[in-house]
Amino acid sequence: MPDILQLQLGNAAAFESVYRGYHTRVYAFMWRYTREADVCEELVQEVFVKLWTSRGTLNPALALTTQLFQIAKTVFIDYHRRTSRRIRYINMTEHLAEDAAIAPGVRDIALLRQVSTVIDTLPPVRREVFLLGKVQGLTYPEIAKELSISPKTVEGHMSKALKFLRHRLGGLLHLVLLWFCQL
Repeated sequence: MPDILQLQLGNAAAFESVYRGYHTRVYAFMWRYTREADVCEELVQEVFVKLWTSRGTLNPALALTTQLFQIAKTVFIDYHRRTSRRIRYINMTEHLAEDAAIAPGVRDIALLRQVSTVIDTLPPVRREVFLLGKVQGLTYPEIAKELSISPKTVEGHMSKALKFLRHRLGGLLHLVLLWFCQL
């Protein structure tokens, strides 16, 4: 097997040797979790692309297999996260499509109640920052002046509020923010 230093120097032959030597093992690793040939092949390719692009950061003191399978693990986790998000989005849109049978006014009220309940769970200052910024349309300096806090604190609260709402509301957050902008 080629030396990590050869990979770090950009030796294409060394990379090809690693690819030939480990492709099957990386494929088997991915197969264990996905059970889909096309997905496995795509993920294996991504692993080796990442190996090549990050070759400069490889640690010569660690075994190549350790580093290669760490990359493989990271690639799989990223794939799993992307897939999970996609599935949640599909489920959410199917749920919204089912709700389309409900009268629009009733659906909007139900959505507004759900959003209001989630917003109410924010800590008081964070909730106030969110409402002042997104509902009343105030700028960060205006919110800072209104609440007697620094603009950086406002920015931090808004960031945390949006992260929390994104986690709790998922894809609905974009609809909520659009709705607030129309008020």
